[in-house]
Amino acid sequence: MAKLANVKDMGMSNEIISTVSNAEKIVSDLKGINKDNVASINDSKINGQYVPFIAHVAKFPRTASGNVSKQVTAIIYDDLVNHCGMAKASAKMLKENAIKFCEVFEVSTQATETAIKDILESNEIDTQTKLIKAVSGKAEVTLAEKIAKMVYGKDVTKKIDGIEQTIFVPTDLTIDEINQIEEHMADIKRVRISTDEANASKLSEVTLDNSETGAILDAIAG
Repeated sequence: MAKLANVKDMGMSNEIISTVSNAEKIVSDLKGINKDNVASINDSKINGQYVPFIAHVAKFPRTASGNVSKQVTAIIYDDLVNHCGMAKASAKMLKENAIKFCEVFEVSTQATETAIKDILESNEIDTQTKLIKAVSGKAEVTLAEKIAKMVYGKDVTKKIDGIEQTIFVPTDLTIDEINQIEEHMADIKRVRISTDEANASKLSEVTLDNSETGAILDAIAG
C-alpha cells in the first residue's frame, strides 16, 4: 500500500475533474425527462464518474477502519463539490462507494481506468444500484450499525423520477436529542471502563491469592 507521503498531489487532475463534471451535468440534465434516459444516466454515472474516480482514490492509503484520512476526504469533497458541481450528498455517496469498491475488489494502488472497467464488467455492474449492492454485500448488520441507524438514520433506495437512487433518511430525533444521547453514552462508557478496570484488578488479586494458596497446599502435601 502506498504511503501518503509518496502521494504528491492528492487533488484530482484537471482531466478527471472535467470527466466527472461533464458526467454530472449529463446526469442532471437527463433526470426527470423520461425513462429512456435511464441507460444514459447509468452510463454517465458508472463510466463517467465511478471509473475515473475509483482509479483516482485507489492510490490513497487506508485508515484502520478502511477509510481514507480526513485530509484526503476534505480534498476529495472540495474537488467534487466545488470543481465538479456535485451536491454534497452525491459527493459523499461517490466517495464512500468508491472506497468500498477498492476494499471489496482489492483494487491495486496502480489500477488504471481500464482495469476498473474490467472489474465492473466481470461482475456485471452497470448501474450505481448494482455497485452499491456489490460493495455493501450481505454481511450481517452489527449491533453498532443497528444503534447508529436508530439514532441517526439510514440509506434507502427509492425511485426518483423513475430512476433508482440511494438517499439518506434521517430519524425524527433532533440534533439536541442526538447530542444528549451521545453525552449520556459517553458518561456510561466512562463508568463501564472504570468498572472493567476495577474488576480486572480484583480478578488479578484473586488469581494471586489462589496461586499462593496452591503453593502452600503443595508444600504441605509434599
